[in-house]
Amino acid sequence: MISPNITDDAIRARLGEQASSDREVALMRDLLQASGRTPDDLSDDEWLQLVGQMEARKLQDDPNMK
Repeated sequence: MISPNITDDAIRARLGEQASSDREVALMRDLLQASGRTPDDLSDDEWLQLVGQMEARKLQDDPNMK
């Protein structure tokens, strides 16, 4: 399992510094911890799958958040 101390910077670097909200970073951290991976461990395809899961969770939590 990855460290619970994975930095926001590592997640934002992969999501896109300007395009990622604090909520998106938190959701992605949860997904990464559940998968036992770090942003650098994932291939582009794996990363995009997690981004899709993050978007689905984001909309589940708040349907008005896009």
